[in-house]
Amino acid sequence: MVGLLLICAVLAVLELDTTYWGQVLISRPIVVGSVIGFLSGNFFLGLQLGIFTELIYLDFMPIGGVTPPSGALSSGIAVIMAQYFGLDIYFAFFVGIIGGLAFSFVEKELRRLRTRNLPQIEHELKTNATSAGKVILQSLLLQFLAVYAFLLVCISVIGPAFGSISAKIPEHLHIAFKFSYFVVPWIGLAGLLLSFSAKPKSD
Repeated sequence: MVGLLLICAVLAVLELDTTYWGQVLISRPIVVGSVIGFLSGNFFLGLQLGIFTELIYLDFMPIGGVTPPSGALSSGIAVIMAQYFGLDIYFAFFVGIIGGLAFSFVEKELRRLRTRNLPQIEHELKTNATSAGKVILQSLLLQFLAVYAFLLVCISVIGPAFGSISAKIPEHLHIAFKFSYFVVPWIGLAGLLLSFSAKPKSD
């Protein structure tokens, strides 16, 4: 369990790269999946889930006020669910997608909280009651703790719940999810081709 908690902490740090620091692409699903897969003892599982998740999130960019689903958390949660809770890879993938989508709502609330605190922070900066470095560190710590808490909910509630019902899922649902999972790369590649082939609109 200690190893899983450490992996969740690493995942929370990697997620910060999405918009909060660095932005050197270590938060891309293919990187996160590979790292979490390596740390959990199954690099190729993480790589596969990372690639599949990457194909889904290629067109999602966290620009401005847009809060898309977290590709980093999607791939990381998928690896954790498959490796630690024994979910079939196709179920784990979709649980990860749902997790990344759910966190986008948490992210919106965090941004609203920061917006409400801006006047107070501005006042404290003007009166030298705080420093810019301290404000940045507090913001990073808040984001880290929010992601980490979200992951703890996933591994303490969602993981065991899915793990307990996975053996009772009818065979036809297994077939449906497995088919959907292997269709994902083709959907992602089709979307990528459409993006590259789209012509700019003329004025």
